[in-house]
Amino acid sequence: MTIDEIYKNENISVRSYNVCRYNGLETLKEIIEFYRENRSFNKLRNCGKRSNEELTELYSKYKNIDFGFEENFQFKIENKFKIIISELSRNQREVINSFIQVNTNSLSIRSQNAIKALLEDNLKIKNFADKILFADNFDVKKIRNVGELSVSELEVYINIIEDFIIEVSKNENDKYLISLKNKFLIQNTFSLSNIPNEILESESIFQLTNFLINQKAFYDKNQTKILTKSLKIYLNSPELTLDEIATEVDLTRERVRQVRKTIFEELFNKLLFIQNFDDNLLEKYNIDNTQYYIEINDTQIEAINNQNKTNFTKEFIIYLIYSYWSYEFELVGNNEDVLLPKYFNARNRHNWHNFYLVKKELVLEFDFISLANEISERLNERIEETYSFSFKSYLSNFLINNNLEILNSIMEIAEKIVNQEFEIYIDLEDNLIFERNSSKSGFEYSYEALQELGKPSKINEITQKIIELHPNYETDDAKVRATLKRINGFVPFGRASIFGLKKWDNEKENIKGGTIRSIAEEFLSNYTVPMNIKDITEFVLQYRPESNEKSIIYNLKMEDNNRFLFFKNSFIGLKSKKYNFDEHLLLNDNEKVIKKSWDENYQDLIDFISTNSKLPSSISCPLEEIRINRWLNVQRSKINRNLLDKSKLELILEVTSNYNLREDKTTIFRNDGYSELLEFVKKNKRLPNAGKKEEQLLYSFFYKQRKLFEDSKLGINEELKFIEIAKTIQNLKYENQRN
Repeated sequence: MTIDEIYKNENISVRSYNVCRYNGLETLKEIIEFYRENRSFNKLRNCGKRSNEELTELYSKYKNIDFGFEENFQFKIENKFKIIISELSRNQREVINSFIQVNTNSLSIRSQNAIKALLEDNLKIKNFADKILFADNFDVKKIRNVGELSVSELEVYINIIEDFIIEVSKNENDKYLISLKNKFLIQNTFSLSNIPNEILESESIFQLTNFLINQKAFYDKNQTKILTKSLKIYLNSPELTLDEIATEVDLTRERVRQVRKTIFEELFNKLLFIQNFDDNLLEKYNIDNTQYYIEINDTQIEAINNQNKTNFTKEFIIYLIYSYWSYEFELVGNNEDVLLPKYFNARNRHNWHNFYLVKKELVLEFDFISLANEISERLNERIEETYSFSFKSYLSNFLINNNLEILNSIMEIAEKIVNQEFEIYIDLEDNLIFERNSSKSGFEYSYEALQELGKPSKINEITQKIIELHPNYETDDAKVRATLKRINGFVPFGRASIFGLKKWDNEKENIKGGTIRSIAEEFLSNYTVPMNIKDITEFVLQYRPESNEKSIIYNLKMEDNNRFLFFKNSFIGLKSKKYNFDEHLLLNDNEKVIKKSWDENYQDLIDFISTNSKLPSSISCPLEEIRINRWLNVQRSKINRNLLDKSKLELILEVTSNYNLREDKTTIFRNDGYSELLEFVKKNKRLPNAGKKEEQLLYSFFYKQRKLFEDSKLGINEELKFIEIAKTIQNLKYENQRN
């Protein structure tokens, strides 16, 4: 009688069976002989107290056996399992069927293929018993394609199933049967001995997963730490960086990254184990797997955690449900995006925020990933004007097999993805709307204001209209002036800070943008001969009625780029054209000069000060300003020499009384500028801003003094004052960084 026959017939454990096999006691005769020689089985390697007792009891029972009755013994074994299996209840059979399935799947590929071939892929208890337990002289070694390495594995596999059959046959309690099945399953898969009954009886995939993670059944100690700290597994768990995790587990950052990558790649296959459990998600949490799409809301997440005493994140719970039902559902979304903390976004694709559980049959018909990528690409582009598509027509672009009938089922799911991933909502007419995403530029406010005004307007009028139309938009004349560029569709009307829209040249009568010079140039470009100033004036006055002939000719002669040619008898032409100089004689430079009266020059000075709120300069400015500056200097010189009439002297002093004629403002300010600048920096904790009118003078002072300091042109006292200001600024920066 072999040890296999003894194990099948006698009440000895798998451990005792393995002790005999390991120590070469293959028959009952050898067991009896060993005991007679040693008076105990304690000397056998790996033999514990219980195995010694079992084998001693076996010896006592068969010490006087006649070994010639093996055929009768074999018949006895066969009848034993036939009786047990024939008396099993339906629940008992189902538990055993499940157990056989799980244990078969846990075999090596070679052994699994061999046993499935033998059983013809029918792993039910009846077929298993017919082909193996009831078979005459069944021998594992005789199974087709079984090598030496698979023999011992399959023998243990059959012995475990036999033990389980006997154990199940002794109890018909449903809870006990479920608990027993789960216990064998978990023990066999993870080698865990102490499993709480609550886990075994509930069949909750959430309780089970939490238990297996905490018992480090999926991964070792360090790997489990990396799993729970680098993935969104538990609520309120801090999102640690790789460096922070590396410090906790005493590994390098790169090693942690490698381990995390391996964990992430293996996680789904590890979690497939939960498919062996029968968790009623519909009854417990109203999660229905008969729908095309499973939506898990926050209330369900809370119920799952409360009922199972877990603390899982929404992301991980959905991932668990996907693992449980992955044979019929697909997980739409990028696992890495959703489960890993985000520090950087991937380029050239959508970065997913959520998971979506969708029936496999729909995923085979529709490309949800391409839909998300395409929408993401559109939103990342600059959208100048809002536009929309018919949502259903738009979705048809992402059908894989051009199955239009599936679109109605797709629409609701696609809409949820569009809502939750991009915060885009379908309107009442089922249109997908892409809203303008670019901020309204400053020039657009000015353009809108001029359209409302409907005529060329001064800058302050444009500013007031913008504020009227958009009360919450902050602007001023300086900001508006900066937007009124030709490239943006604006055109100046003369030099009095009046602007209009370029399009008005074609839309409105008697409106033409540009200066008097540009209008005159346009007029002259239409003729092949020079034209008289009277003709030019007549054309210009259509668009600039406030001007006059004298003003126009003076304006043209003051043109900086010398675009105009001046002939005798008040004829004017363009330098870009070729004329017959025999008919028209050019004026020489002396003849071009137009002398203004004192009153005209004085009026120019008043106009300049009124427009610019300063005295004319002679540095980096237009020629007209330089001319006025020179005229004013001549008058100052005459005042100093008492050569200017009293009436003219009073007029000059009146218009310049608010300005110092000896020094510019910066020079005057320089004497006490350092103290005022230092006080400003301490009070405002920053340098003055050139964009704020009230701070412009201080701003100019600081940067001029810095240039003098860098060029070593400051005196000792001024240099010390400037250094004090520089140190104050440095200290303020340090305080801001520290805070």
